[in-house]
Amino acid sequence: MSDEPVMIERWIAMAAVHRRIEARIEQVLRRRIGLGSREFCALSVLRRGTRTDKGPLHLGELAVAVGLSPSATSRLVARLEARDLITLHTSPVDRRSVEIELTGAAHATVLAGTSVLQRAVTDAVRQLDAEGAADTYLLRYLHGEPPDTGTSR
Repeated sequence: MSDEPVMIERWIAMAAVHRRIEARIEQVLRRRIGLGSREFCALSVLRRGTRTDKGPLHLGELAVAVGLSPSATSRLVARLEARDLITLHTSPVDRRSVEIELTGAAHATVLAGTSVLQRAVTDAVRQLDAEGAADTYLLRYLHGEPPDTGTSR
């Protein structure tokens, strides 16, 4: 082990694993459903309806949920609207807010994409495991297994 604290080493390892999995997800989603991971994530967030008790999500809430700046979220929303995956309308409660709703095509895309995403993540984690390219503790976490109290690779 290096001189870096374990937490920093694990954070660096986790970031590297995340980048590899994210690259795989991006590639597979683009090829299979024609969307990038951010677009798919946005549709998934909208489908879950994090404001189920209050109605459709507002643009700012979507930005927070997908981890993008307001301007990047506006561009993402414009791409989704251009593909007829979402509709936008002014909130009847707060006329300054824009509400976002999924179209029927978006619901079908999210349903199809979920299995594609599951397979891409599973394959990426399996490949990392086979290559010994990730910390054992992190791999156990990704597999949904309880943490091992022993040492990691």
